[in-house]
Amino acid sequence: MKKYYLCKRISLNGMIYLVLIIAALVLVASIGRKIWKRRHDYAVLMEAVHSEKEAYSFLIDRRFQVKETNYYELNKNMTDDQPYVLGNVIHCQNGCDSGLCGTGIACKECPIRLVLKNAFKLKRDFNDIVAEMSLYDADHQVQDTVVNVDGKIVYIDKEPHMLVTLRTATETEDQDPFEMSY
Repeated sequence: MKKYYLCKRISLNGMIYLVLIIAALVLVASIGRKIWKRRHDYAVLMEAVHSEKEAYSFLIDRRFQVKETNYYELNKNMTDDQPYVLGNVIHCQNGCDSGLCGTGIACKECPIRLVLKNAFKLKRDFNDIVAEMSLYDADHQVQDTVVNVDGKIVYIDKEPHMLVTLRTATETEDQDPFEMSY
């Protein structure tokens, strides 16, 4: 009986090349799967931001830069001529008047900003932060508004980001402004 070997005529160098090619293919497949998973996870996150219709959703980084939002989808009359920093996007009077959210004198005392900084520092989610804000409307008139804010830490490429949900006063009338809970 004749024995047939697949690798009978492959030299030692040929075997090494074959093993390296197989290892490279496995590595490429593994990396491709990780990239697909990252893109899929990011797509799911973007879907969560843009599918929210009852509240404003923002994906922000540690510097409060807005990466994604549904704000302009829900506010067709608002313009996006402000810098993409959270306070400027929601047209906070303090952020807009100082030019950039976080640079005004009142920004240092902003309860939402303080809670967001703390949440990033501790890498913890938060719920039901209620605060009063002065926001510009589409006619550039200041509206004093009570808002309720929730935040959830998410990681994109191993960097912490925050998925922030902001609701207006109609859903939070029974809570006191500046009431904070973790």
